[in-house]
Order: sequence, then C-alpha cells, then structure tokens
Amino acid sequence: MSDDDHGPVCVLGAGRFGTALALRLMDHGVATRVAARRAGAGTPDGAGPLLDRGALRPTPEALDGAGVVVLALPFSAALNLAEKFPGFAEGRIVVDATNPLTEEGDGLVLPPHTSGAVEIARRIPYARLVKGFSTCTADDLAPDGTGAVNLVAGDDERAKRTVLRLSRRIGVEALDAGVLAHCGVLEGMALLREEIRRRNPDAAVPHRSAHAPSAPGTGVRFRW
Repeated sequence: MSDDDHGPVCVLGAGRFGTALALRLMDHGVATRVAARRAGAGTPDGAGPLLDRGALRPTPEALDGAGVVVLALPFSAALNLAEKFPGFAEGRIVVDATNPLTEEGDGLVLPPHTSGAVEIARRIPYARLVKGFSTCTADDLAPDGTGAVNLVAGDDERAKRTVLRLSRRIGVEALDAGVLAHCGVLEGMALLREEIRRRNPDAAVPHRSAHAPSAPGTGVRFRW
C-alpha cells in the first residue's frame, strides 16, 4: 500500500468534532465511514448530516477495509477502546485526535512525563499511530473555517506523510511536528487554547475574518 492508497477513512466518534471532520473529508472526495453503535435511533445530536449521506455504519462495518482510523472520541473513551479492543487498530494508521483534558478543560489528566498519544500507542503496539487534528476544533473544520493548523507527530514517517497529505487534501494546513514524544506539547497547546478562550471571551472573532492575526496552532483569531 502506498502513502496515498490508504483505502477508506473510518472516523470513530460522531460527536461535533467527528461529524465536522467526516463531512470535511467527504466534501473533498475522501471515502469516509463513521462508526456508530446504531446507525439510526440513538445517534448523537447533530449527526443528522451523516445519516443523510449514509456515512454512519455499525462499527465493524465502518472499520472493514479502512486503512486510516481517526480517534474522534473523548480521550478516556479512546484509551478504554485501545485497552479493551486493541485488535481494531492492527496494521492500520490510527490518527489520535484526542486531548487528555479534564472535564472542565482547565488541566490535563496525565502527568507531564507522558501524553495521551503515548499512552494510547502503548496499548495498540501493532498500529501505526500518528497524532493529528488535535490542534483543530470542530469550527476549524466547518466549510467556512479557516486558520487551523494541523500539527502532525509520529514515529512512523510513512504514516505521518499519509496524514499530512490527507489533511492538505481537505484544505487544512498541515505541518510535521516531529516524533511521538512531542505530543505532550501538542496536547498542552489544546489546554492553552481553552484557557485563552476562557480568559479572553471578547477577544475571539469568527474564523472567516480575514484581517485578524491568529494565535499559532490554536485556530483562534484575535483582535488586538
């Protein structure tokens, strides 16, 4: 399989972020499936567009044949999945889009010597894990979202190149952020982004404002 021939993308998670990413992928011609326990009643609020486009599938069907799996879940759910069902990831590129934030978004749930990506990677050693899209928000991925920078990190260079190319294909700027050991910094950036938003509620302006500078890597634009 070449760097570009990764087959369908499976998005695990049909919340706001997973839905936005899946729709962005589909809008740019990427074959995409979204895993759901039940593709119908009981799907998360806001997942209607996925139902309309036939993207929601039972998890085994969504995973079947997918070469790239995106963890668009809360960190605790992604870690639990990796612990209890590691076989889902075997041989695949797994994109960890999670951030191990507290429920309040005011801290990290892991000690500073590790990261969410490293902890997930330890539990799925036969996957090609790449940190990606964790520095983006659902708003960044909306059709009119701009200013997002997808910082991509991982130890598997081919897998990382695949994720970089996939991101650029859907119009999201992507930069190589190095190895998996850097993921603690990337996850800290998500914490900083939430802190900036909480402390400066009047500073954020809509993403489509073309004249305001953005805080690097946060996807947030500010007026000074």
